[in-house]
Amino acid sequence: MANRHQSRESALETLYAWHNAEQDDAMLPGLVASRLQHEEREGQDQQYFREAVYGVVEQVEKIDELIAGAIRGRSLRSVAHIEHNVLRLAIWEMQNRLEIPYRVIINEALELTRAYAGEAPRGFINAVLDNLARKLRPSEVKPR
Repeated sequence: MANRHQSRESALETLYAWHNAEQDDAMLPGLVASRLQHEEREGQDQQYFREAVYGVVEQVEKIDELIAGAIRGRSLRSVAHIEHNVLRLAIWEMQNRLEIPYRVIINEALELTRAYAGEAPRGFINAVLDNLARKLRPSEVKPR
């Protein structure tokens, strides 16, 4: 079975590189091809990886609006690029991959955050995604 966690790692790395290249869409095919050749990720779900990268890029303005509305007291520019792209990927999944429980999406986002940004931003990522899950998955999120 193809590994979705590896796909998410590749998607995050690709989105991060794209973000740092001033979101130049012309770079995407090369970035995607490079990630698909990464030896450590031979077991990744390649289709899921492609869907996630191109899905986020296609919906980036709407996703960023959601993030901006959810990061109380901060501007979007103050969010580190890696954290910003963890949020983008998770929000894309919440909106487009309804077969994946929102708790799984948040857990994966927290794992990516730990691996790529450390422990400190995990609380921020969790709070933003928990807040957005209530908006994006209201029938799945139980009221408190």
